[in-house]
Formats: sequence, C-alpha cells, structure tokens
Amino acid sequence: MKLLILTQYFPPEVGAPQNRLFELAVRLKEAGVDVTVLTAMPNYPKMEIFEGYKDKKYLYEEIEGLKIHRSSIYVSKSKSIINRLRNYFSFVHSSKKCGLDKIGDVDIILCESPPLFLGYSALYLKRKKKAKLVFNVSDLWPESAEKLGVVTNKAMLRMAYKLEAKLYNNSELITGQTQGICKSISERFSNKKT
Repeated sequence: MKLLILTQYFPPEVGAPQNRLFELAVRLKEAGVDVTVLTAMPNYPKMEIFEGYKDKKYLYEEIEGLKIHRSSIYVSKSKSIINRLRNYFSFVHSSKKCGLDKIGDVDIILCESPPLFLGYSALYLKRKKKAKLVFNVSDLWPESAEKLGVVTNKAMLRMAYKLEAKLYNNSELITGQTQGICKSISERFSNKKT
C-alpha cells in the first residue's frame, strides 16, 4: 500500500502535529507501508524558513527512511488574516503542483487539518491520483476559528463550512485526535465513518 501524508507541519519543526505525524509515518513504514510525506518548508513556530531550506521552491530529503517532499510556502511574522491566508493558500498551490509533478501513484492520501484549506490540495490530488482520502481533524475548523472570533467574515465562514462539508463527504474515513472532535463530526455528518 502506498500512503501519502499531506501536511503543512512536519519535523524538523516541533509541535504536537509534527511529532504525531512523524511517529505515525515511522510506524507505518515499519509495518510495511510505502509512506511518502508532502509538506512545506519548515518554518513553525518562528514563521521564518529554517536554515538549509531557505530560498528553495522544492526539496526532497529522507528522514529515518521516510521520503519527504517539501514545497514552497509564504511566511510572514504578521498575524493578520490576509497574511495567514497567504500562508495557507501558498502551500495549497505549491503542494498541488508538487504532488502532481513529483509524487507517483498513491493508494491513500492522509490529509492533516488544520489548515482546512489544505483540503483543496487533498481533493485535487485524490482525483488526479484516483486515491482514497483519509481526513484527519486535529481541530474543528472553521468552528473553532468562528467561536474564538478569529474569523468573523460571514462569506469566508460560509466558504469554509462548505469546504469542510465537501471534505467530510469525499473522505473514505475521517479521523480525529479526541472523542469530542469525532463526536461532533459524527453528529453533523452521520453518514460518515469516524
């Protein structure tokens, strides 16, 4: 089985998603799964591209035998919603191109959310590679962004909720980090396996 892990965050960055996905990838590889990771140039949490990765549009490397494809991302220390969206959508764009040009056939795409917008890339690659999609929800977005007041624009929220529904409805399986996330998804999309 060939698995593509699509995530904006991955080591050498540190953090919960980075550690969790790295450990998952290593263990799946040890179990005989052909694992490839498509991720951004490392920049989190300082929002500056790490040394050794600067000024690169694409980079291939291996970490503990994992095949890692890195594509470009716009980074800014500004926390404005415009710069955050530029950050997310720059990786959506570069990951679609990198996934199509640099990565061969895959059976399953595991997409990590947030950012929810990475789902655009996941849906595109799912269709182009005729793969199944597993959507991993670490945080209920856009719900959490709305409740915290991070996003208040009604049109943007409508677009995000539509994307969320499309991703859930086009996934073979939806996974989450907590029972609360899984319960919330199940309640809203009772026809999906979580």
